[in-house]
Parts: sequence; C-alpha cells; structure tokens
Amino acid sequence: MNPGHLQRFIRLAQVTLVFIYLVIIAGSVVRATGSGMGCPDWPKCFGSWVPPTDVSQLPDNYKELYAGEHHAVAEFSALNTWVEYGNRLIGAIVGILIFLQFLLSFQFRAIDKQVFRLSLIELILIGFQGWLGAKVVSSNLAPVKITIHMVAALIILAIAISIIHRAKKINGEPQENIDDPQIKKWSIIVLLMTIIQIMLGTQVREEVDVLLKNFDDAFRGNIVDNLNISFYIHRSFSILVMIINCWLVYKILNSGATEILKAKAKQLIAVLIIAFLAGVILSYFALPPAFQPIHFLMACIAFGLQYAIILRLWKKAS
Repeated sequence: MNPGHLQRFIRLAQVTLVFIYLVIIAGSVVRATGSGMGCPDWPKCFGSWVPPTDVSQLPDNYKELYAGEHHAVAEFSALNTWVEYGNRLIGAIVGILIFLQFLLSFQFRAIDKQVFRLSLIELILIGFQGWLGAKVVSSNLAPVKITIHMVAALIILAIAISIIHRAKKINGEPQENIDDPQIKKWSIIVLLMTIIQIMLGTQVREEVDVLLKNFDDAFRGNIVDNLNISFYIHRSFSILVMIINCWLVYKILNSGATEILKAKAKQLIAVLIIAFLAGVILSYFALPPAFQPIHFLMACIAFGLQYAIILRLWKKAS
C-alpha cells in the first residue's frame, strides 16, 4: 500500500474519532440543557434546514403544526433549538467522515480485510444511529431509546478505535511484548466495570430527567435525596472502579510496556480523576448542568482508552 494513502487514512480515522467524541458530548449537552425536543421534527428543524432564531419566524400555530403523535411542542427556545440543531450537524459531519473512511478502506482489502469490514459495519451503525435519533424525537425522548442510542454510540466508538489500531499496526507502530496474564485479565475486567458504570449512570440520568419533568427546576437541590438505589450503587461503585484502574495502570507502568501503552495508561488515570471529581460535584452540589457533559464525556474517553489498551495487550486477538 502507498505510504501516503495509509497516512491519509489514519489521519481521517483519527479526525472521525474526535468527531465521534464531539457527538457524544453534544448529545450530553442536549440532555443537560433539556434541549432534546428543541427541534420537534426530524431531519429538519421546524420544517427548515436552518432553524429559526426567534418565535416570530414561526407560524402562530407552530405548536399544533409540529406536534407529533407522542408529544406536544413546548414554548419555543432559541437556545434549545440551536443546541439540538448543533448536535444534529455534528452527527451529519460524522456520517460524512465515516462514509469517506469507508471509501478509502477499499484499499485495505488486499492486506487487512478487517479494516474494510469494520469500516462497513461502522457505516451501517452510523446509519442506524441516524434512524434511531429520529425515533428518539418521535417518541418524545423515550428513556429506553435514549439508552440504546448511547450503547450504539459506544459500539461505534470501539469500532473507530479498532480501525485506527489496525491501520497504525500496518504502518509499523511498535507493538507490545507483555505476556502477563494478570494484566490482560484485569484489562478486560476494568472495561466491563466501566460499561456497567456508564449504564448505571444512564439509569440515574433517566431518573433525574423524570424528576425534573415532574417538578420545578427549583427542586433540583433536592433531587439527589429522591433518587433510588441505582444512584447510590453508581456512586459507591465509582470508588471500586477507580481503585481497580489504578492497580491496572500501576502494573502496566511497571511492566515492559512500550511508551505508547504507558502514555495511554497515564491518560486513563487523568481522565478517571476528572470523571470522579465531576461526579462528586454533581452529587454534592445539586447536579449543576455544566458538569453533566464533563462527567459523561470523561467516562466515554475512559472507555475508549481502556479499549485501546486491550487492543494493544491482546495483540494476537486484535
């Protein structure tokens, strides 16, 4: 393969990964600001490709006009509309990037068919995400659909990381020579723990959304006291997640790992510390909306780093 083509593919894959993370944080901002129904229709927003900035740009009967089968349209908010629309725009850019990546992946069929297959699966999944996004809107943000939407995003994230890993391997990136079964086993365990923690966090977020929907925003200071046991499990489990990850990172830093793997291990701890601190602030300071996207994004970055570490450790399986 032409080295220049390979380098361009790697750069495109890395840019795509960055935009996948941007979509994740954009979706989290949408939830934190309550902007999920900022655009009551899909794929357009209030029937236009460029949404309005003021209610005067809408017809008088816009609530009836855009009311769906399962939801009523709230009072127009330019902030909510443009936050949701920005989320959709970033999602559209991701779709274009993944399509371009798929086209470029044809060149890998002769040397690593898995890159082509993963690119195809990623393209199919991003199409599914777009369809599911429309269903989330039409269902008036049904919690189950939101959770499926999030799980699909994590799968897409894992595939994007796998593509970059395989392409860099072809490009001659140094590989690991660690044969410690404990490190390998616990790398899988910490990833599973993070997935469980993210799912628990999603449940907590759904409970918060329900409480905010049923009570005035002034009630936010008392929300934590009214959450069920999933919140307390999520909060306590975070301590165990941190301890196990610290132990894994310690083992990696004291092994014969490459500098690439050691750097990822250090990044993992830094990200988990930020996620943990954001969680503490959310728990003890009345769930400030600004920290919700930070908390969720750090959890997703931790997931990505853990998965990248697994790919390097389990090199024969990757």
